[in-house]
Amino acid sequence: MTVGREGERLRPLSYADTLRKGKMIMISKKVKAAAAALALISVFGLAGCGESAKPAASSDAAKVDNVKVKVGYSPSLCQAPIFVAYEKGYFKDAGLDPELVKVDGATANESLGSGKVDMEITLVSKTIHPLQNGLPVKGTTGVHFGCVRAITRPDSGIKDVKDLKGKRIGVAGLADTGTVIIQRALKHEGIGVTPDNMEVEFVVVDRNSLPQALSSGQVDAIVMTDPVGYIAQKEYGYVPVLDTATSKDWKDEYCCDLVVTNQFIEKNQAAAKALTEAIQKGSLYIKQHPEESAKMLIEKKYVNGDEKEYAELLKSYNYTPSVQGGYDAIKAAAKDLSDLGLVNQLDAKEFADNSYYFFDGYQDVKSL
Repeated sequence: MTVGREGERLRPLSYADTLRKGKMIMISKKVKAAAAALALISVFGLAGCGESAKPAASSDAAKVDNVKVKVGYSPSLCQAPIFVAYEKGYFKDAGLDPELVKVDGATANESLGSGKVDMEITLVSKTIHPLQNGLPVKGTTGVHFGCVRAITRPDSGIKDVKDLKGKRIGVAGLADTGTVIIQRALKHEGIGVTPDNMEVEFVVVDRNSLPQALSSGQVDAIVMTDPVGYIAQKEYGYVPVLDTATSKDWKDEYCCDLVVTNQFIEKNQAAAKALTEAIQKGSLYIKQHPEESAKMLIEKKYVNGDEKEYAELLKSYNYTPSVQGGYDAIKAAAKDLSDLGLVNQLDAKEFADNSYYFFDGYQDVKSL
């Protein structure tokens, strides 16, 4: 089957190219089978691995005293631990002087690579290619689960991912987070999503029009990130095909990790360790107080939305931070994307080892 109608294909850029040019060059309005499949590969790059050196060894047990940290964020629920850590004083308790720096999702990696920010909470599956191309960061903890869902009409006959074989799947872009997740899920079910074995059709639709495209029958299912996916499911009466917060094989894989720049870790490992602890505390607070957290985010204008709906979403995301879980998520995503040919072939364990930092003696925050 064909893939990527009414889509846009991106030429491959290395991470350094992205920093120099600021954005990718988009081409082609209608993408046919082979071209669109190749686009999926191109977006994730076939450049050399470009591993960044591991930070030089130094003590991470030193006292942290008012260390400046530029905290990158975007207005989304995935970033909630940042907002909570800021408002509850967890950064300051850890000896940090936080500066919240708003970044655009499209240029988040550029902000990290250029030193505009020292840290971000990022979607793991979207970070593998930049890491392979030399993004100078290390993961330090898994933050939460969830974020992505595939939904369909209740009369579609589609009950789970394996039923998507031969179907048209609406996506916001060929490199969108939802597209990457559903490709991985289809792979797990043995359904082809590679150029030489494409067994589904990805139809690129404007993000805001995806629910209508499903309603009209233009597509058989859609994949969206929350909260828009959650809202569409609720308002249109759609049913889930995949929910990474609750579905088998996904509910135990962290969707989002904290990443810290190599430069920040090298300069002050103790501060980077304290930063990891502050984010873990923010995450655990959300788990224990989802309603209060949702109220805080809206009242402080970090996000816009319905307080009750956001509280339900925060509950579903299972904000249980884990250092090991964050590492495991990078390893799992790297293996899948390598197997799919969306990044250079790699050894998943070696890749995760080079993309993650374990602080000596650090233990996950279990209570506040």
